[in-house]
Amino acid sequence: MTVVYELSDDLNQAGIKDLGQAYPFRIPPSSLVKCQDKALIAISEVWEKPTEHGSNTYNEMAVQVQIKICYPIGNNVNIDAFEKSIASFFMQKDWLRQASSGHYIDDSGHAEIDLFFKRRI
Repeated sequence: MTVVYELSDDLNQAGIKDLGQAYPFRIPPSSLVKCQDKALIAISEVWEKPTEHGSNTYNEMAVQVQIKICYPIGNNVNIDAFEKSIASFFMQKDWLRQASSGHYIDDSGHAEIDLFFKRRI
């Protein structure tokens, strides 16, 4: 099982307020129609590379993941509190938050943000 599947399972079991569902790789279009009062998340691997310190021995990987958060139209979700909950979830699992570009509106009118986290595994 890849890190993306593990993270989506863990998020779905975490009981985070206002989280409708976390999906590996992409949010199914049918979910955007059904879930109109909760945020949806898609988790993707951005990059994965070996880390080497002082030798040619392969011993660990550095992984960065993208967390795409899609908010419902007419947004009843407290965005700041929700994003703090997501960041807290990842930081408790030893992921480091990376810079993000801020919020934007997708083609269907949903507010979205892409958060990035990295970790050595």
